[in-house]
Amino acid sequence: MTRPALSVIARDLVGVLAVASISLGAGMVYLPAGFIVGGMIVLAGVVMAAR
Repeated sequence: MTRPALSVIARDLVGVLAVASISLGAGMVYLPAGFIVGGMIVLAGVVMAAR
C-alpha cells in the first residue's frame, strides 16, 4: 500500500471511531439516544457525500 492510501484508511478509521464514541456516550446517558445520534451522524455523512 502506498502512503496516501494508508492516510485515507487512517482518516476513515478515525472518523468511524469518533462516530462510535459519540454514539456510545449518548447511549450511556439514555439508550435510545445513542441510536438516534448515531443514525443522525450517518445520515449527515451520507448527505455530505452525495453533494
